Amino acid sequence: MKPMEEKAFYHQLVERYMKNQASDEELEVFFHLQQQGVLDEYIIAYMDRLPDDAGKEMPLKRPVLHRMWLAAAVMGAILLAGGGFYLMQQREGPQSLIENITTLPEEIPPGSDNAVLTLADGSTITLDSTGAGSLSKQGHTIVMKQAGGKLAYQVENEAAGIVQYNTLTTPKGGRYEVVLPDGTAVLLNAASSLRFPVAFPGKEREVVLNGEAFFEVAPNASRPFRVRLLQPDGAPERTVEVLGTSFNIMAYQDEPFIKTTLVTGSVKVTSRSRTTMLSPGQQAVMDRALPEDIRVGKASLEEAIAWKNNEFYFSNTDIYSIMRQLSRWYNVEISYEDSLRVFLNGNIRKSVNASQVFRMLELTGEVHFSTTGRKVTVSGRR
Repeated sequence: MKPMEEKAFYHQLVERYMKNQASDEELEVFFHLQQQGVLDEYIIAYMDRLPDDAGKEMPLKRPVLHRMWLAAAVMGAILLAGGGFYLMQQREGPQSLIENITTLPEEIPPGSDNAVLTLADGSTITLDSTGAGSLSKQGHTIVMKQAGGKLAYQVENEAAGIVQYNTLTTPKGGRYEVVLPDGTAVLLNAASSLRFPVAFPGKEREVVLNGEAFFEVAPNASRPFRVRLLQPDGAPERTVEVLGTSFNIMAYQDEPFIKTTLVTGSVKVTSRSRTTMLSPGQQAVMDRALPEDIRVGKASLEEAIAWKNNEFYFSNTDIYSIMRQLSRWYNVEISYEDSLRVFLNGNIRKSVNASQVFRMLELTGEVHFSTTGRKVTVSGRR
């Protein structure tokens, strides 16, 4: 491009990003050029044209504001260490892309829909590489992979035969949706597993969860639906019981707390001898170190089910919790050079590459990342 054409392109690119009008392809171009420092003067020029009161609610000096707006344009979020301000943006529709842009290097991609199904006889099916159609017949139940990729169970005779169990397991970097024999829909997050019967012949419906899942339970007043949560020693000691409702359970064994968040309906949370009922919009938090501890409070639904909506959502979240989430989604190994006390706020799409998330976090000035393959080392500010 000629110099004048380049300047016009840069001005247009910055304006489209700041107005939330850029496509994903333009997002890649913007981020690449910004890392080279090409767009700095154009972003400053754009900000100088804003009304004087456009940033009144941002208690930041201009250089920091400049860097954070860059981040917001790239990721659709602002992350500020220890602060309460963040920007979120939505992107709609494809936009044209000017030709002759430098190709970006290969990076660690985000997770996708993939899982392994273990049948009652111990055989396994890798679902992401299996076509749609009938996968197996378990007793009197047909296991199907639907056209959209969802796993589903069709029961021919619920009361017949011995109850058989299947296990759906997602690896790091995977998630998957299954419709259980009773019609209950479950979305399983990365690095999780769900064990369930291929039919529910008895008076109760029970599954066993390790990790995180979002449930939309098919109503049945005469047959409660119970989720048992595995403890680190493998013994299911905590349960969530419902009749028909939607809720999220986060019960990873490397997390210090188990969190049950109710969206609709009602649930009963039990930890050993203690039982608590939740109303919509509430969250029960159980400390793994205190078996009978259940704390109930108002939930941040945006934060609790952000993963379901393909987002990371941080609300004064410590860096160790953030890195555990990133490790599961991007299938990376995390280590630390320093002991860190860093808390961040923000919203980032889970569809971006890992390096973009790391660069975004670095823009806070609080953390630094060194990456070798899938090994990521985290250190404090430099």
